[in-house]
Amino acid sequence: MASEGKKRKLEEAVELTPRTYSFQRILGQGSYGTVYLASIIETDEVCAIKSIKPVRKMDNGEPGYTRDGPDREVQILKDLRGHPNIVDLMGAFISKSADGQKLNLVFEFLSDTLHRVIKHHNQLGKGIDPYYVKFYFYQLVRGTAYMHGRGYIHCDMKPQNLLLEGKSHGLRICDFGTARRMALREKRALYVCSRYFRAPEIILGSTTYNTAIDLWSVGLIFAELIIRQPLFTGRDGIDQLVEIIKVLGTPTSQDLKAMNPNYPSSFQFKPEVAGLPWKKVLKEWATPDAVELAAALVRFNPNSRMPPLQVMLHPYFDELRAANKPAHRILFNFLPEELAWCTEREREKLVPHWMSANGTA
Repeated sequence: MASEGKKRKLEEAVELTPRTYSFQRILGQGSYGTVYLASIIETDEVCAIKSIKPVRKMDNGEPGYTRDGPDREVQILKDLRGHPNIVDLMGAFISKSADGQKLNLVFEFLSDTLHRVIKHHNQLGKGIDPYYVKFYFYQLVRGTAYMHGRGYIHCDMKPQNLLLEGKSHGLRICDFGTARRMALREKRALYVCSRYFRAPEIILGSTTYNTAIDLWSVGLIFAELIIRQPLFTGRDGIDQLVEIIKVLGTPTSQDLKAMNPNYPSSFQFKPEVAGLPWKKVLKEWATPDAVELAAALVRFNPNSRMPPLQVMLHPYFDELRAANKPAHRILFNFLPEELAWCTEREREKLVPHWMSANGTA
């Protein structure tokens, strides 16, 4: 059972103000636990509470949490707090259950997910407006850039883990349960990422993968926004790789070495398959700029995937930078640390002149 000292440490870590919660209904269930819709009685705010099952045993053999357990998610979310494209952790508390003590994470409540928006458009039989594809994708890339800049890999980027605020169309990356901080020479878990969004280096057994696995997933989410269905839908890990090869073609020996250094340089996939043109892959529904971006992210060699900052600078997003609309202000309200690594020229490109003129960036 988690000690009182550990409980206090957790509460101090998220700077908790004592709250009372009224649970209303279940929003979702999974192997990790349950997400509830709730309200905070003291403030009347609506929130979402992720109640996590104990997944490890403490030294005394009872259910609880360790630094490698769910409370790692608290530390990551605390470190990423304040970014407009990362879900806001409002607090955390420990509760008792028949299974032992549960860790409960309290989040801002957002009414929709990108997955449901895509599904809704499929039911209507029409594509997502290209403007909103661009609007959502920019926010996804910006949140990814911030997360990677802070040294974290998400490890499970997919439309289900992208929350949307209905009124502003603001996007938040959520579910950091499998996220981790990058560490040199650390061997990483073999099985991360939902299969449809799993980078090929993971399928090929790499334990030295890096933030590029998120870039692969981000590229596939972009493609799904355009074609309204997952690009690769393998039945298992090997079949997933087969589906990838059908589109990208056979990886070269250099690609294999970049994905997994343990592969012998003489190894080759047989038979060799030619890749498809990205314009055809995206069913000719995408602009040339969008085609170029998808091709720059969804590629075998992790080192050649376009970094998120460069994606944000791409001409594909010039339409958003050019239009001084109230709705666009959430796109360019940069935190100081987001621009810390930019050159002056990149900063001038990223921050529209109308934001600079108003003194808001």
